[in-house]
Amino acid sequence: MDDDGVSAEALALNYRELDKVHRWLGNTATILNLLKHDRGLQGRVLDIGCGQGALLMKTRRELDLDVIGFDLRPAPPNAPVTIMAGNAVSDPLPEADTAVCMMLAHHLSEEELAGMIGNVGRSCRRFVLLDLVRHPVPLALFRLFLCPLLSPVNALDGQTSIRRAYTAPEMRRVVDGALSTLKRPVSRLRHTVTPLWIRQVVDICWESGTV
Repeated sequence: MDDDGVSAEALALNYRELDKVHRWLGNTATILNLLKHDRGLQGRVLDIGCGQGALLMKTRRELDLDVIGFDLRPAPPNAPVTIMAGNAVSDPLPEADTAVCMMLAHHLSEEELAGMIGNVGRSCRRFVLLDLVRHPVPLALFRLFLCPLLSPVNALDGQTSIRRAYTAPEMRRVVDGALSTLKRPVSRLRHTVTPLWIRQVVDICWESGTV
């Protein structure tokens, strides 16, 4: 998936399969539920590392929200939602009320992850980050139950991603460090890990105003 030599057709196929995996595992539903119950949500939702926009389309369709994507890869010509290309660690982000980020953190170094959190905190009211947990249990479950159902590319990519993911203590340390460098006060911070270490979610709300 990270190989720039992957064809557009193969990439689209892999993204469609990944969308199914996120729905099977409940990742998509988790993000949508967090947005649905956000009474303070008043503006646009930004998806960082949005791929080809599957989560954005569901957000727009099911929650009737304005959405925009941000990804390192340029949007495909037939993208059904607006997707801007750029680096979420360092580039200015599109204007939005809430940013979400699903399964991108394990691709980033600690410095890059902290930089992305700080970048979001300068422009958005809320940041919901969902990612894998590095632990032998989810790796074993992935191999047993999902690998037989996936293409070889996504089967290998999934195992590699779990091995590269942050443990829960590592994630919390990076988040706390990133927030300590921002002058913008945090009104709420929640870090949760599901049973069997299937995923971890960091939910940050900042007080009004920007840095």
